[in-house]
Amino acid sequence: MKTLVKFLFVALCASLLFSCAKDEALLENEGEMTLKKASKAFVIEVVPNGVDDTENLKNAFTDAMAAGDGSVVQLTEGEFFIDLIEVFEFHGTLKGAGKGKTIISTIPDVNVDDVLIQNMNTVLLSFVGGDICVRDLTIHTHPGKQSTGMQGALHGQLGFFPITAHSSAHDEHIKATVNKVEFITQGWVRNGLLAESNFWHVEAETKPLGDIDITVINCSFSGPYWWGYGALIEDIREGIVVVGAKGSGNVFNNCDLGIWHNVSVKASVYGNQFTGINRWFPLQIVNGTWGTQVKLEQIFQSICNIEKNTFHVSGLNDPGGAIIVNDRRRIEYENEIPMLVQVKGNKIHTEENMFTAMGCLNLSGAVIRNNKFSGEAQYGVRLFSQSAELYSDNGLLLGNNFSNSEYSITTVLLGNGTRNWTIVGGNIGELVADYGENNLISGFNNNTSDVPFGQTIVDNLKEMKSPMHDLK
Repeated sequence: MKTLVKFLFVALCASLLFSCAKDEALLENEGEMTLKKASKAFVIEVVPNGVDDTENLKNAFTDAMAAGDGSVVQLTEGEFFIDLIEVFEFHGTLKGAGKGKTIISTIPDVNVDDVLIQNMNTVLLSFVGGDICVRDLTIHTHPGKQSTGMQGALHGQLGFFPITAHSSAHDEHIKATVNKVEFITQGWVRNGLLAESNFWHVEAETKPLGDIDITVINCSFSGPYWWGYGALIEDIREGIVVVGAKGSGNVFNNCDLGIWHNVSVKASVYGNQFTGINRWFPLQIVNGTWGTQVKLEQIFQSICNIEKNTFHVSGLNDPGGAIIVNDRRRIEYENEIPMLVQVKGNKIHTEENMFTAMGCLNLSGAVIRNNKFSGEAQYGVRLFSQSAELYSDNGLLLGNNFSNSEYSITTVLLGNGTRNWTIVGGNIGELVADYGENNLISGFNNNTSDVPFGQTIVDNLKEMKSPMHDLK
């Protein structure tokens, strides 16, 4: 295998280099492994050898980092077979020739033992720290066990970590963009994309958290993954999470998106497609600690915007559904500012008498508006609290369309612990079960509250408008 080193003289500004949006310039061959300085940045091209490309890819990252920030590791068309690779503090781009043209796969027997003895999860290609863009390629792990070592499965295909069991990134922070990447597995892989603190075994109360800023756009995830997650983003101390954008949504086919166990995170899930059979919830937003996980104070109010996604899910086991949003941190940190949640303009189709289309737990001040529900389930929207000492309160359901849906128990459940929710419009009919306090349901439940419908709606929308605009 020959690794060709090529230089790209670029007249673009640094911001374009780091955005990995303008790196389509022509490359000229400067000879094999001959490193020369470039005025702005350079590209290292790697050609697959058909057997084991691990060392060649490692060397390419080493040379790119030596050349400076903004460098590009360019993979040609073909299939690259690699063992587990970890790259530390890379500030640049890993780029293929396109989905289905450049394929990263595993060697026949991945050496997981060297990673496990360091107390880290086994991820095929992982980055620790840095500012990375990965784009225009496919990651496709082969069928069956990935290793004959201590465990046969991989924990992930592509990983981004601010902290691992053996090292910490600069400022315990990582920034990543994943664009036009196809994730495919046929089993024995637990997750596709993974962003977290990387520890194999650690007591929850001692697990350190770092900062993660990650954007995932134009990607596709195809399971089934062993743990079910096409993308799992969790254990963030502070960060920004963008999954999908206008015209740049992702596809999750028979796998889930989980944004779990985070402290202070601004998250936007926009314009994605979720399809699946026998999933729990294809979209899972859980803002909270797991078990006795390390107690960290809130840095800023967490925000979650779920907008213009489509869901077509069926065959889910009780208590499955399409979307679950849970502000669980409120149970343990009653003095914190609740997570600000908006669920807007989504199309949610459920089949085969599933449990619920949407589950909303422990929320305060949430806005659920202009969503279109269709199909069948036991419940449409379930709102409730998980603690007898906590209210799920002051939320708004406005203009949701349930006219093409059929729910065997109720369209909207206002469970125990709900209060001061307002429901207006949306072809709800008579199917609302209200077990809460002072909830206002337009059209057929004349509550005696002194709070008028209009002011409740105005207050909720005003509070939501500015932070949600900042996320887009």
